[in-house]
Amino acid sequence: MASTPWSNREDAEAFLQAYACDNASGDSILHLAVWRDDLDLSRRLLENDFPVDQKNDLGQTPLHLAANLGLVGIGQLLVTHGADVFEQQYLPGSVPRDGSSVSDAEVEPGDNDVTPGSQLVSLKQKHTSPFDIAFDRGHDSLLKVFVRHSLPIDMDASRESDMLFSMAKAFVADRKGVIEVFHDIGWDLSRQHSLNRRSLFHYVAELAEDVGPVELLLNSGADARAKDLGGATVLHVAAQLGRCNDGSVVRRLITAGAQVAAKDRIFGGTPLTAAVQGGKIANVRALLEAGSEVNHIIKPNNMRRTLLHLAAQDGIPDIIQLLLNFGANPNVLDEMGASPARWAARNNHVEAARILLEGGLDPNFDKGHSLRLALSFGRLRIAKLFFRHGAKVDHSIIYAAKDRSHYRGSRLPFFELCAENMKREDEPGSDEEIANSDDDTEVGIKPAALTLPTLMNGRVGSSDDFRLAAVLLEYGHGKGLGELEEVARALLMCICAEHGLANGVSSLLELGNITNVIRRYSVRPFRWTALHIAAFFGNTALVEVFHANGWSLSQEDSMGRSALDLAASKGHVELGQKMLAVSCTAEHRDQDGHTPLHFAVSGPGGDNIQLLESLQAAGSEVTKVNVVGETALHRAAQLNHSTAAAWLLEKGANVGAADRSLNTPLHVAACYNAVNVIEILLSCGADIDRAAVDGRTPLHCASQAGARDAVNTLLDAGANPNKTDSQGRTALTTAIFFGACEPSIVDALFARTTVDWMAQRAAHPVVTAALAAKSESRAAIIATVLNALQRAKGGKKARRIVQRLMPELVPEMLASADDSDRGSPADMIPLLLDFLPENERTRHVVLFHMLLAVIKHGGDDGHLTRRLLLLDEGNVTQAFRGSWGLQHLCCKYNRLKQLRVFLGFGLSPYSRVDIDGVPHQPLDVAKRFSPKMVGPLERLIESMSILGHLCRHDRTIFPLLRNAVGTEHFEREIIDLSAAFKWDGEDSD
Repeated sequence: MASTPWSNREDAEAFLQAYACDNASGDSILHLAVWRDDLDLSRRLLENDFPVDQKNDLGQTPLHLAANLGLVGIGQLLVTHGADVFEQQYLPGSVPRDGSSVSDAEVEPGDNDVTPGSQLVSLKQKHTSPFDIAFDRGHDSLLKVFVRHSLPIDMDASRESDMLFSMAKAFVADRKGVIEVFHDIGWDLSRQHSLNRRSLFHYVAELAEDVGPVELLLNSGADARAKDLGGATVLHVAAQLGRCNDGSVVRRLITAGAQVAAKDRIFGGTPLTAAVQGGKIANVRALLEAGSEVNHIIKPNNMRRTLLHLAAQDGIPDIIQLLLNFGANPNVLDEMGASPARWAARNNHVEAARILLEGGLDPNFDKGHSLRLALSFGRLRIAKLFFRHGAKVDHSIIYAAKDRSHYRGSRLPFFELCAENMKREDEPGSDEEIANSDDDTEVGIKPAALTLPTLMNGRVGSSDDFRLAAVLLEYGHGKGLGELEEVARALLMCICAEHGLANGVSSLLELGNITNVIRRYSVRPFRWTALHIAAFFGNTALVEVFHANGWSLSQEDSMGRSALDLAASKGHVELGQKMLAVSCTAEHRDQDGHTPLHFAVSGPGGDNIQLLESLQAAGSEVTKVNVVGETALHRAAQLNHSTAAAWLLEKGANVGAADRSLNTPLHVAACYNAVNVIEILLSCGADIDRAAVDGRTPLHCASQAGARDAVNTLLDAGANPNKTDSQGRTALTTAIFFGACEPSIVDALFARTTVDWMAQRAAHPVVTAALAAKSESRAAIIATVLNALQRAKGGKKARRIVQRLMPELVPEMLASADDSDRGSPADMIPLLLDFLPENERTRHVVLFHMLLAVIKHGGDDGHLTRRLLLLDEGNVTQAFRGSWGLQHLCCKYNRLKQLRVFLGFGLSPYSRVDIDGVPHQPLDVAKRFSPKMVGPLERLIESMSILGHLCRHDRTIFPLLRNAVGTEHFEREIIDLSAAFKWDGEDSD
């Protein structure tokens, strides 16, 4: 073995106990010492430079644990050695408090429309610190220790803020003992932050849930007009961040002399501004009733926003309504020329937009700015509100409706909304308004760009352009219609047919000169004509119009389907009947041999007997098959259309009709769990055990598909569970292999199937279950199989049978596993541990393959890894694929918990493996394959080194280590905590 930090086996044993004994949280030895309240061990570790703030897998430092347990002695020791009482507990992947910030609203890249947040930032911890834990648990003695050791002279600004916040927290909670400690070190109630000058009163105003603490400070002489360096008063803080929900704190500050007109120095915001941004309705009301200026404008940098702009961004209806009730003017533009409604539209605050518009906001005041944004962002409900209140449409509005930069959904509803509200060309004033439109000039759009010939230009036009043209035509804005070429007219016909735009179709037909080029024009992907499209969507009126104007009902699409096929596939009864009445053939076949009856049964209206009757009356035969031999009855079985199935059988359909693979309707119904159809087919004489070309019976089909109800129905009806398919599988074996059945169904099949428990390995149920790599319920199924084996053979014989299979079974499980597996092979390992081979060498190999399976496919399961190693420690040093060791494999697959176990069993973190000719230590492997593991691994290696040094130089440390981890884990023995397989009853031969 390569160099190791341990000098002897005893050292390694100590490390094992410290790090690997069921240590699911990744606690360091210092964490474990704190858990045991072991002051001596904690002191020795810290004196040897053990990291005082090292975190476990839950993000907890040792001080977090001490705070939780209220350990004053250890807490004092930890803070003396530099533990941070405000260190926050972050789960993996979380962001530190100073790592990044989040804006008030989602901002699209490139937008210059961020509303400035207030300079008031709450110091409430989003993640728990030791101080918070001790405070919440009432450990005042420990809090006093924290305070005394957390006020160094060279305190930075962040720490001073934390301490002031904590002092205010103690004051509000009336924790007199803690406050006395602050007083003892010179922090009285007049304390201010040394840098930003924010006073204790500011913090109390935030934390106070009622007026009591504020009253106490006022009685002690605190100044209600106190400002911090940024000009924020106590009233600003209470208004925006205060936890008082009834406005009483704000009102008391006002009666104590706080100025409602005070402005901060950064944004020029008043306390009312702060209350609006904080969403504090009661505070907004209190400030308005006290005379605050409701139309105050903040002007940070180049911005210019009213209170309504700010309220609309957050979309709190009650605040918006309150501001309007007190006289706020909604018709004020911000620095981007937009009204408050723009912010409501941007953040999709529908109710806010409604209140603004009903409260007097002119939808045209900002020259369509807000409406264009609503359309561009896909805010259909808000756009409708604008038009309902009189918004005007110009060409810039139309182009905003076409903008896909923010909203990728269908633009057609927006086109229709705009077109509905556009003035027609023959209406008074329309030309004048378009000519005088300022917005068109601003965005570089000319009115000519909205003519039909321009929009339908195939070289530069998009699908949205074509749909816009169709909508404009539908609503009477079809300028340039007569200039369209044949192909453009034909395409517009198809679009109008798709969306039911009857007026547009009429306008196109009124042009006359309907040539065969137009009639036969078809669109992708299926080469549908306008008539095909109308038939598919069931638009009877348009189908009649197209047919009357020369479109052919018999023209086929690219798959050979007629218009009748398409109408039947969607269950359009009235349309189907009218098409049959004008001589559409009911026996038409598409390229796959489907008749209209196939389509009718397969569609959403497959149980609509009226359509089926009409097709039969027109000559459609119920026994016709498609190119793969499927009848309409096969389709009804697949979709569980029981009414259609009964009707087809009544009209002469063959219950035993077989397709090319010899699948009958019963096979199909079984595959799709169509129980209603199964019962109908069986009542009509279907052969329940009929075999398909691969030998599968309907029961095989249901078992493979995991069709629970179908399996039960077929078994109850007398299906033979012992019939085998061409591969020799029974329905039971099929269910086990594909793993789609619930364990209860597998049990039901076991109860009725004759099982050969002495079968060859390849055909053995245990092997079949173990290798069912695509089964999500792999572990549950093999547990079911093992229980069935035990019931059939008894414990001793069952154990011997499985032991015989194990030497080849486990390696095959590992070899057959890949990333597409839904059931990890590692899930089954705990179930197989009771069946390990008795031969020592064979057992060794099996356990090694289990270890590999757990590392590669089992997640980071440290407990199972340790359990496997305790069964055979010789596998610890087993190498494979050259010089790869298990510690290297853990680093490749990001298995930190498992790595701790292997290192605890004596593997070295410094051993090397050659990868592409370059030597790699485990840390190098992690850097290459698992970057997220690098930091924790570096800390683990550092703590190993410290602990190893301590063990070598102080032999008296071992009793303390043993006590820290608990004697119940020190002896090396198998500790079965979660074996999923347990024998029922006594063993029997």
